[in-house]
Amino acid sequence: MTSAGSMGRKTVGIVGLVALITALVAAAFLTQAAPRTATAADHLDAPGIAPPPGGDGIGTDLTDIYAFQSKTDAKKTVLIMNVNGLGDPSHIGTGPESDRAFATALPKVNGDAAVTYNFRIDSDGDATADTTIQVAFGKARKDGSQKLEVNVLDGKGKGRKGKVELKGRSTGFDESVVVNEEHGIKAFAGRRDDPFFFDLLGFLKILPADSSLSLLTCAAPGGHTAQDTFAGQNVSSIVLEVPSKLLTEHGNPNIGVWATTNVGDDQIDRMGRPAINTVFIPNNPFPPDRASGDTPTKSPMKTEFNHGDPSTDVALWNGEVVDTLTWLFKLNDGTEADTSDDAGKIAGLAGVLLPDILTVDVSSPAGFLNGRQPADDVIDAELGLVTEGAVATDCVGSNDVAFPSTFPYLAAPHPKLP
Repeated sequence: MTSAGSMGRKTVGIVGLVALITALVAAAFLTQAAPRTATAADHLDAPGIAPPPGGDGIGTDLTDIYAFQSKTDAKKTVLIMNVNGLGDPSHIGTGPESDRAFATALPKVNGDAAVTYNFRIDSDGDATADTTIQVAFGKARKDGSQKLEVNVLDGKGKGRKGKVELKGRSTGFDESVVVNEEHGIKAFAGRRDDPFFFDLLGFLKILPADSSLSLLTCAAPGGHTAQDTFAGQNVSSIVLEVPSKLLTEHGNPNIGVWATTNVGDDQIDRMGRPAINTVFIPNNPFPPDRASGDTPTKSPMKTEFNHGDPSTDVALWNGEVVDTLTWLFKLNDGTEADTSDDAGKIAGLAGVLLPDILTVDVSSPAGFLNGRQPADDVIDAELGLVTEGAVATDCVGSNDVAFPSTFPYLAAPHPKLP
């Protein structure tokens, strides 16, 4: 068990190695077997959710989550969950894909049970949810808007005082921001600019020391020219601003946050820290999971991870995290005089990465490593750690458009592709 205090101290070493390394790596995982009743994915750690008849596109595929103190009310916490991200690698650099609504059901998954989008909150440090804030949507209208409901559930899945906390609607595709407010909760749902910024292509070519490809040379004169892979892309965002007292227990401001998408009792996807599944769970893009190129050496387990729970992450996945970190640390072997301490560093780092929960002190306005705010450059903060200093930056220091400082904290969406 991890105490709430130690969870606050661990406040994430690695909140984000590579949230969204997914877009290109995604295609390699399309054929993975699906346990239980659904074909699942994390933020393109496989290519979103499989198309019909097995899924609904990527409406339940999580891309990123964020948690931070409200910038306008220190007694409130902002929670953000994004889905409907880049689903086709061929569209990179061409502009956002067509507008997509939030999912209401998945064919062949749990009958006609509704899709729910869930923020899971651990308030006592045991890696299990003590509170769940659940969002569900109705059928999309012609303008893309949907009825929405927000409910606060306890650890047993019961509603607070037996009532729905908020009823409202999402913002239509061509509408200005619609803000819903009720019982102290503020809610937005709709299309936004994808807030993640990262040179995915440079990371995927991290090993070859080719100045035209690798992040190893992006900061050097004449080296790799960095590009934000997600510039100009959109996501569907759920943004909540809630009283922090709904999330904390006995006045302790340290909480853990992760998100899941569910169809009835079936968990489709989950995410805490960006790219844990993508980078560390087989098959990932690096040895020992891939001997060379796209040749896999381990059975795919990403769907199994997505269907799992943080409380069992350490027991089930620590070995996989250690394997990948061991390879990433070798990127520094050429310049490191003594590698004898690598094993200890790797073990400590794995202990921060798992369980896959984003930790945040809601009483503090600080950003990463305290929770995660949209403008936080999580990649630069983490690349040096997971490569033991071999890569210090991806040379993409900010989003392609500025973030607003007020609710819903994410920039307006880009015009869709024709």
